Amino acid sequence: MLQRLRMILAVVVIITMILTSGCTGGGGSTKEEPTPTPLPPPEVAERPTYRVQRGDVVDTVTFNGRVSPTVEEELYFEAGGRVVSVLVKRNEMVEEGQLLAELDNTDLLRQLEQATISLNTAQSNLDTALKALEKQGSGAQGQLDIQRLQLQKLRGTLPSLDLEVSLAQARLDAALASPTPEELAIAQSAVESAKNALWAAQAARDSVCGTPGAACDGAQANVQRNEEAVRVAELNLEQVRAGATDLEILSLRAALERAMQARRSADVDIAVLVRQIALAEESISLATTEVDPQITAAVEQNRLSVERLEAQLAATRIVAPFAGRITNSSVTEGVDAQAFKTVMVISDEAELEITAEPTTAQLDKMAEGMTGQLVLSQYPGQVLTGLIYQLPYPYGGGGGTDLQDVDKKTRISFEIGDLELKPGDLVKVDVTVAESKDALWLPPAAIRTYSGRSFVVVQDGDTERRVDVSIGIQGLDRVEILEGLEADQVVVGQ
Repeated sequence: MLQRLRMILAVVVIITMILTSGCTGGGGSTKEEPTPTPLPPPEVAERPTYRVQRGDVVDTVTFNGRVSPTVEEELYFEAGGRVVSVLVKRNEMVEEGQLLAELDNTDLLRQLEQATISLNTAQSNLDTALKALEKQGSGAQGQLDIQRLQLQKLRGTLPSLDLEVSLAQARLDAALASPTPEELAIAQSAVESAKNALWAAQAARDSVCGTPGAACDGAQANVQRNEEAVRVAELNLEQVRAGATDLEILSLRAALERAMQARRSADVDIAVLVRQIALAEESISLATTEVDPQITAAVEQNRLSVERLEAQLAATRIVAPFAGRITNSSVTEGVDAQAFKTVMVISDEAELEITAEPTTAQLDKMAEGMTGQLVLSQYPGQVLTGLIYQLPYPYGGGGGTDLQDVDKKTRISFEIGDLELKPGDLVKVDVTVAESKDALWLPPAAIRTYSGRSFVVVQDGDTERRVDVSIGIQGLDRVEILEGLEADQVVVGQ
């Protein structure tokens, strides 16, 4: 091919010489023109060659970021209106809950004050009604407690009343029945025993009363007691023999009736108390819900009014959501502010991170959890390690599909150590997104593409041939060769 080019150039030179020699001046002059020196043929640049090698292939994406606070929030009014006060400046430190700016809300404050008075009045009326019910319920509860104690006491008397009825019935039954031989024998035996005891006491008295004294007096008293016992035994024997009189039977019947009536009265009293207790419990239950519904409704209505006005008032104010620094402020007193338009930015500088906005091509290669090498502009000689903990949607978890929720920044956490950094410092970030060990590789210049095909020109001695290749990781200076080539093959560049 090189020889062919040289032949073409030689022909061009010869033709040029012939044309030049034929163009002579008039007047028959025979003066000969000098022969021009032929131009040397241009040098053909020799194409570079590359050898297929083995080594590590690394794909790294590089982008710039900034040191940023981890916690940062945009602040805005939730209502539109005229700004009447701006209480902080840029770079000023503020506390959580501190009022930062305010719109004109004079009319809202007046309405809120009036609504608060109405709410307090309605609440006072409700409290009074509740106290009256409480007092009423307390009295009813006290009465209920007394009735329960009375019921407990009455139920406690039932066993004794039942016993009285049983005893009265037994006495009457005994009085109505004729004496049995056994009862007569017992009564006679009691008389005989009493008389024997009397005779013994008389004998003892006679033996000690020969001389007056204390022993005689005691013996005489013992005789008298035994004489009384004999009379009682004889009366009991006569009563057993005669049976109960009509008067005694009537008396026993009356006693039984009184005992039975007392038992029936106790049952009635218990039934009455049980019913009274049930009614009292129902009354107490109803009393807790008998507040006038209009009083309760008035409280709820006024409370809703206050809450609505408080929300409207809060929309006219910007309050610090946390302690931090005002890193940006574009609000000015006397101007009109639009609702939900950012006018301030507050940052908590206690914790810092790296934020960046890589290109779409770079985001396609990255994933949350990857690490990167950080070189800070303030400390160019130090290399720190950072962790990508958030990528923007849809590459990671940076917000949702709602445009207001999307976080477009890539966020990288790192250990600050004892370095002195401030928000805004520049950072260079290198992220290794892919790596292959001991792989076949070529430089990017050795690989050609056509219609989506990747191929190389392999040199075999004096001949060249095209070979399709399959490529893997594409780094900055190395491209991984997956199929098509072997180590030490020579590839002709473009």
